Amino acid sequence: MLHDPVTLQVATIDDLQPLAELVAQLHQHELPGYLHSSLAGQVPLFRYLLAHEFQDGTRGRFLFRDEHGTPVSTASIRLPDDPMFSPLPSKLFSTALHTLGVADTLRFFWTMVRGSLFADPPLQQGESFMYSVVVSQTMRSRGIGTAMMHQMEAYARAEGATSTMLRVIIGNTQARHFYLKLGYEVVSRTPAWADHVILPSELLRKDVAS
Repeated sequence: MLHDPVTLQVATIDDLQPLAELVAQLHQHELPGYLHSSLAGQVPLFRYLLAHEFQDGTRGRFLFRDEHGTPVSTASIRLPDDPMFSPLPSKLFSTALHTLGVADTLRFFWTMVRGSLFADPPLQQGESFMYSVVVSQTMRSRGIGTAMMHQMEAYARAEGATSTMLRVIIGNTQARHFYLKLGYEVVSRTPAWADHVILPSELLRKDVAS
């Protein structure tokens, strides 16, 4: 049962700070320990990346607020007409060095490389792809994630999608269980032989036509 109602809104550049804090939490949850700097120290880097995303015109990122107007979660969606990738900002490396330091910058870029080595095929008409899904650490286990996903699926349906997909990193059992409970099904896995090179993950899919 949902105890904290959430309202979906299209995220804008004015939402950079709460979005950056949420995305930093997502990275920490999906890949615990891969960055050694504090969560607060990582936020400026993600703020820089998100600012570039908005300036580049990338669409599909949403922010969810509770009944008091406090940002509590975020999610993004890609549709067939949206580009699969956004170009990286020109000063990403220097910004990472300034915010994370040398060691974490190298870890950050190595993780980006691993994540880019396996690409999903382009979306077909009727398909959608969700990513960057996270609920604030202090607001979990209150039904917010379920409400957020239902609203995201409704948005996808309104945009003409009959199915939506997402990826779960191998080892993120909590997220995997959550999506399976919502009706998502595992349709494929990245090649096991490449686990030490790429970020191993499973592709999940759900019919959202009705």
